[in-house]
Amino acid sequence: MHKDLDQIDHHILDILRENADLPNKVLAERVGLSPSACLRRVARLKEIGAIQRIVAIIDPDCLERKLTVIVSVKFERHGPQHRQQFFKQLEREKAISQCYMVSGEVGSILTMSVSDMEEYTELADRLFHADVNVSAFTTYMVMSKLK
Repeated sequence: MHKDLDQIDHHILDILRENADLPNKVLAERVGLSPSACLRRVARLKEIGAIQRIVAIIDPDCLERKLTVIVSVKFERHGPQHRQQFFKQLEREKAISQCYMVSGEVGSILTMSVSDMEEYTELADRLFHADVNVSAFTTYMVMSKLK
């Protein structure tokens, strides 16, 4: 958590979270700064890691991988040395867009985009069934995105 963020920084982050493609001039007007001051603040927010990256959220119908899948993964052993290989393998997978380590009954939640069930089955076999540390996984096919 960045403790050196002020109210204006938080306002900038809130606006950019909704639309990171706003022109600097519009962003500056919304937060009550000059364009140059706003540009410096955004650059600083990027420099300190408050803004980690800017991404585009693409309509799945425009992609080859139209099927969004959420998978919860349970691990047999939970030490970092046991999960390290699993997470390294996920980094190499183009289909996986997000991976979270979570508390509770499961150890990890994944979001992936696949072209069809055949691709998902191949990924599940390779990532989950073949990993001796994965004790169970549950798959959720996304029917529609609400927010």
